[in-house]
Amino acid sequence: MARLDLHMHSTRSDGRHAPAWVVQQAAAQGAELIALSDHDTLAGVEEAREAGKPLSVTVVAAVEVSVIDQALGELHVLGYLPSRDELVNLELKLSEYRNERVGRARRTLELLRDLGAAVEEDAVLRHADGGVIGRPHIARALVDAGHVESVQEAFDRFLHNGGPAFVQRSVLSMEESIELIHGVGGIASLAHPTRYRETEASIESFAAAGGDGIEIYYRNDPPDVVANGERLASRLSLVATGGSDFHGIHPDEMLPATVPIPDHAAGRLLDLMKDLAT
Repeated sequence: MARLDLHMHSTRSDGRHAPAWVVQQAAAQGAELIALSDHDTLAGVEEAREAGKPLSVTVVAAVEVSVIDQALGELHVLGYLPSRDELVNLELKLSEYRNERVGRARRTLELLRDLGAAVEEDAVLRHADGGVIGRPHIARALVDAGHVESVQEAFDRFLHNGGPAFVQRSVLSMEESIELIHGVGGIASLAHPTRYRETEASIESFAAAGGDGIEIYYRNDPPDVVANGERLASRLSLVATGGSDFHGIHPDEMLPATVPIPDHAAGRLLDLMKDLAT
């Protein structure tokens, strides 16, 4: 099975490790090609590309954006992007969503204070370290403050979707996210569909909106789930993508480039992604 990973995060958003470190870990697993897909930013791509050169790892520019569907709730879309000047304009557009994340974080901190679990904004910013602010940064600040014992407990008690300190974002529609990615010549793939409450409906809606692929080979999804995803991809003429969704937050996470992607899918992905990277 070819070693590639098309879904990973770094300190430029809510990951624990720098882009170069992520690339080095993927290379240690024998990766040939990876995509750094931080939330709402391309800021880590250049560092990742430079780290990949001496390791013979091709790095594709990518981004993960959140979308809202009226019937299905919050979904995530991965955009795999070409190496073009238009990405500068895309990064400017993404900056609007990053600014919205700051307001969301502040509202979350207000709710936590009301719940008796106050943390300071500066503590969250220290964990973000200049990257895009996300819920994992707030979770780590909660651990530091002694309100919870782990990041997982922070999500379970306060920060999960619909939780007492959860704040919904005002984000793109599914169609808008796909248009944003297609507008610069990119490929749009629905991230981790098995993690949504209505997996098949989410996939079908994404395909109908003009999406290009779905993330079938994801973390430790069992073989029967993967097989069902492959059938859906075939029926809907979608590209089967895959990745670890590595953040480096939880001790039991799969390392970069350790999600098995079978050769029949990996060959097609390598061709598609290398075309983008050139």
